[in-house]
Amino acid sequence: MWWLARLPAAPAGDSAPVARAPEAGSASPESSSAYPRPGPGLNLLAAEASPYLQLHADNPTEWYPWGDAAFARARREDKLVFLSVGYSTCYWCHVMERQVFADPAIAAQLARDFIAIKVDREERPDVDEIYMQATHLLTGSGGWPNSVFLTPAGKPFFAGTYFPPEDAHGRPGFPRVLAGIADAWRTERAKVERVAAQVAEEIARIADRGALGGTAPPPEVSLRAALDALERSYEPEHGGFAQRTKFPRPPALELLLTALERESNPKLLDMLVRTLDEMALGGIYDHLAGGFHRYATEPTWSIPHFEKMLYDNAQLLGVYARAFTLTGRPLYRDVVRQTIAYLEREMSHPEGGFFAAQDAQVAGVEGASYVWTRDEIREVLGDRADAFLDVYELAPLREHPGGGVLRVGLPLAPKLARHGAEDASALLQPFAPDRARLLARRAQRPQPLRDDKVLVAWNALAIRGLLDAAGALDDPAPRERAARAARFLLARLRTDDGALGRSYIAGQVREEGVLDDYAFLADALFELQRATGDDAWLSESRAIADRMLARFSDPTGHGLFLTPAHSTLLVRPKPFDDSALPSGNSVAYRVLTALAAETGEPHYRDAADGIVRAAAPLLERAPSSLGVTVAARVLDAARRPTLASATSSAATRGAGDIGSEGKRERFRMPSSADHVRASLVLDTVPERRLRVRLAVAEGWHVNAHPASLPFLIPTTVEPAAADDAPPWRAEYPDGHALRPAFAPEAIQVYEGDVEIALAGEAPIPERVAVRFQACDHQICLPPSRVELALDGAAP
Repeated sequence: MWWLARLPAAPAGDSAPVARAPEAGSASPESSSAYPRPGPGLNLLAAEASPYLQLHADNPTEWYPWGDAAFARARREDKLVFLSVGYSTCYWCHVMERQVFADPAIAAQLARDFIAIKVDREERPDVDEIYMQATHLLTGSGGWPNSVFLTPAGKPFFAGTYFPPEDAHGRPGFPRVLAGIADAWRTERAKVERVAAQVAEEIARIADRGALGGTAPPPEVSLRAALDALERSYEPEHGGFAQRTKFPRPPALELLLTALERESNPKLLDMLVRTLDEMALGGIYDHLAGGFHRYATEPTWSIPHFEKMLYDNAQLLGVYARAFTLTGRPLYRDVVRQTIAYLEREMSHPEGGFFAAQDAQVAGVEGASYVWTRDEIREVLGDRADAFLDVYELAPLREHPGGGVLRVGLPLAPKLARHGAEDASALLQPFAPDRARLLARRAQRPQPLRDDKVLVAWNALAIRGLLDAAGALDDPAPRERAARAARFLLARLRTDDGALGRSYIAGQVREEGVLDDYAFLADALFELQRATGDDAWLSESRAIADRMLARFSDPTGHGLFLTPAHSTLLVRPKPFDDSALPSGNSVAYRVLTALAAETGEPHYRDAADGIVRAAAPLLERAPSSLGVTVAARVLDAARRPTLASATSSAATRGAGDIGSEGKRERFRMPSSADHVRASLVLDTVPERRLRVRLAVAEGWHVNAHPASLPFLIPTTVEPAAADDAPPWRAEYPDGHALRPAFAPEAIQVYEGDVEIALAGEAPIPERVAVRFQACDHQICLPPSRVELALDGAAP
């Protein structure tokens, strides 16, 4: 049966190629606000507020929005359901709308044999989650538009992404797909229903993952495994975590930041800095308006997929702010300021929230408003053009002969030398007036459409990013903007009984809030309390978190569902993996553990522990896919009550106690170095020997070498520089047996004063690196690495 064969991989959604020539007769409005509403009555989407659904409201296709009415008619008329899921800034969704759904002949064929449903995945992430899972099961891949065929009971049995209007390039045309599936429903219904039942059962099995729970690895073990996976996928030449298409992956970058905020690690720091530098200098960054495009379609970050999403920019705002705090690199400060300016100028709702996205295309051509030629730049900048084009270059686009995407030219070092600049920020700063002139010219072109939905979860990410920026820049303005957005969400998207809506558009609250909306907002409100010292935000965070637990908790105590109990969908998904956005369960874990530490309320701790139990198999098998959970577990382990005395002055995100001025000190992750003092001495009699002396605080120990258990970190001593020669070899003393509460059996440890000798020949190492993990009888701290010189103790 040909219709059950897997379709060729579709160039759709996040895997779409860039910038296509416009189809004949295509057109696109030039307004920068929401898509215009067509005349009423053409199909049932005309009454919908979603810009994506409005895009299809004048199709001859007889669209239904998602709901009982469509499935009731399918059962009544014994028809299959065609489900099309997309979003307003999806390039290939636009293409299929123009080529397929606007075709009267295809619309008539679809109406004869199917009930057609159109869904905005940003309004209904629950529908998208379930039926994208089906597409992955049926085809091995996925993308948007997601095209799924269902039985009248809603069970999927055939799927693809973009279908052309006729057979082309080895891909079946949509009319042939419709004819084959309709024929199979008439002549081979038992086979169709059997496939649908099997797919539905597999979706249910996936949704039930974590139902039995498990024991997660210790936080430090998950962190190390996740970082190892990131190192394996890291692409060193241009940064990022793939060899071809490059996505920013904010959860992965946040995991690197969390690790580096705990202790220095040159390799991880290089991964972070190379990736952030390449992104900030590349074409994925909008050098004129600020803000990041969705992803790069090639390895050098030069050619973007041009849509701009609030969730990307919200998360990257926080990433660059934390990276500026960590590294002091002025380029990151500039990115933070410019991204805030972009959000204010292009994405701000007049009442205080933030809009969802900007489109990738204008008049059917992806990236059209962003492309420049050298002649255009010379026309705008005049005698400034040569200097500008010495620093910036145009990455060529095949679809725009002679034109390209603006990026900073590489290599950077010769440009720094020619312009007498110390760093990238100093190099680019003199060109700010030139960029402003180019932006003013660009504003005269037809502009990409903007999706004017205000989504709770995405706005909550923006609030958190603004708070990170306020701390990094020592500027109250982003904090005040974050508070304004929070007040807007609570005023416009919360009902009288405390429930949240999903989105707000044209004065309407649309759809019920899902787990992400509750978890992300509770998390953002908690961070507002930390940043401002205003306990009213803590009360609001607790109210949202309590409503979240009542609405989405699994009665077995194993994690949180994406949808409430009254959902009538095929299954109730329970997502744990981070993707472009962190999962609802990971952010719920982060805020629940923070609330538990802040309030001492045990139900927050119980719910957080249930999330970890449910996620345990994934934390064991693929911890890098749960980066936010891994980072939150490490932070939570550090602030447990048994470690309260170890918390001290500034270092990482978060905060400590409110000071007398109503501000919060930044919380520092306690580390093993808080309880171990290390020094280095050189003996010359009777022979030249280096000795490392460790003074371990009372009540603490470090692991002997070798460590007794796989998840414990052994104490190691070695020359700090890998190329020191001849080698110096550490001679570790024997440990003594200790049985702490966390160990299944006695382990070998060092306590009190410890000496470790290094034997070797001249020349002696200039510096020696010591790595150790301090534990008490209940828990182990993150390990520390210190470098020692012969002039005394480690700094």
